Amino acid sequence: MGRQPTSGYCQTCRRRRVKCDKARPQCGRCVASGHTCGGYDLPLRVHALGVQSENDGTQRLVSILRPSSLAQLAPRPPLELDLGAFREDISSSYFFATFNWAPFWRPVMLSATNGDFPAINKLCFRAISYGHMGLGLRDGTLQVKARQLYGQVLTEFQSLLRQPEKSELAKLGFTVFVMNNVMGRAPPHHVGIIQIVQHCGPETYQEERLLELFRSCRALLLCQSLCRQSRCFLEDAAWKTIPWQRVPKTFEDRLMDIFVDLPGLAEAVVVPANRAACRDKIDALSIALQDWRWDWQSVNSGSVRQVRHGGLKDNDTAATSIMDQMLQASLEFDSPRLALDILFYNAVLVYLMQIRSVASGENSHHESLSPDDERYIRRLVAMSRDNPLLLPGQVKFRCQAAVEAFMTLSCIRRLMATTPTAVTVVTPATIGIVYWVLRDHLPLNGDLSRLLSKFPIFENAQRVFAGYFVSLDTSLGLPNYCDAGNGEEEEGETVPRADQPAFS
Repeated sequence: MGRQPTSGYCQTCRRRRVKCDKARPQCGRCVASGHTCGGYDLPLRVHALGVQSENDGTQRLVSILRPSSLAQLAPRPPLELDLGAFREDISSSYFFATFNWAPFWRPVMLSATNGDFPAINKLCFRAISYGHMGLGLRDGTLQVKARQLYGQVLTEFQSLLRQPEKSELAKLGFTVFVMNNVMGRAPPHHVGIIQIVQHCGPETYQEERLLELFRSCRALLLCQSLCRQSRCFLEDAAWKTIPWQRVPKTFEDRLMDIFVDLPGLAEAVVVPANRAACRDKIDALSIALQDWRWDWQSVNSGSVRQVRHGGLKDNDTAATSIMDQMLQASLEFDSPRLALDILFYNAVLVYLMQIRSVASGENSHHESLSPDDERYIRRLVAMSRDNPLLLPGQVKFRCQAAVEAFMTLSCIRRLMATTPTAVTVVTPATIGIVYWVLRDHLPLNGDLSRLLSKFPIFENAQRVFAGYFVSLDTSLGLPNYCDAGNGEEEEGETVPRADQPAFS
């Protein structure tokens, strides 16, 4: 039996030959330096010895196992099974299966953790998946591992921020997204996506892989600006042109060019003196949005189908509420990108209609339908079996656009959960705009809760989407819930959290 160590140090500090603070269950020095603490369990050291008689009659102890030189060169199986890869795979699967927004973020997260993106992205994702699984299953070992990984992420992130190459720095946008919006934690020195994107400049994102990342960063920054109802720097012409000098714009790109103008418009329209100028810009953006929709229709008219639900018959429509009648169907698309186009388009349309109400001195957060209005909508619903999507000019009420957006969610969730390609992240802003219109038209504890229960992203909806309650008329005295998406950390909580997004 070998002599046992008497220092009381953890196995990792003994191996590194550094002083250990002997904290339990994990050494604080290991956690601070990003090393995996080996714990304090002492290994069993066994020497197999026997007695050998010499020619002179004496005896001595010798090792029973005397491996040959060939055996010494042969690889030895590990004494303990390494479960790291298995644990990583299980925690990743658990995250995508249980995190409410995972189906909508899966393509972007998988894309940014593979290929030529920094290894810190994968490390960051491991930290949140371990933390999420540890909290969900109350597994202390996983929570400790998440803390260790989070410490490594912070250390590596600080080092990477000092690199001079802008193209490499731009790749850290995903890391900041995860740290700030999924973990609910600010990066060191309050470094955010805004600082990284502005420092790199629009020229950096002309590379194809970085342009994919820029699309997601633009959606995230737009989400933050909408929540604060403040102008986004991406509204500047340079950010709408320079990144695409090498490649043509997609329908998504053109739509986001319109979308990114809305936070500044929302900021300006609350001032009565600005409203005349705002109405002119609203008209210009509405025309651009209508042109976009016609162009999309000319290319993709056969890519969407309507699926009816509930067995509603034509002679039942008069006794059915207008919202129930519109929600008796869902939309199926050939690809997630096409479904996202229609979701974003309707969110932009709703937001523009709300801003127009404020600019005209009307109530922006409540919409009343007359009997004639309801008859108009019912006629369009009856026609939708042959023409699944509403065309420009047919949408007169916000509820029409909100319902069409909601009808895309089942298809988006299913396709994004399986697609292998990078797709722009779906932000709470887009869903929140739609949610508040539905909330205006449906009873909160009746039809609405039944409708939203199909989608985990609507859990705690009033809190998560509070920042996107579009009441641009400050005279209403409604509070600004921009920070409502940030779950407050419990005192002493150091485990990376992944329960609700925090896009403020």
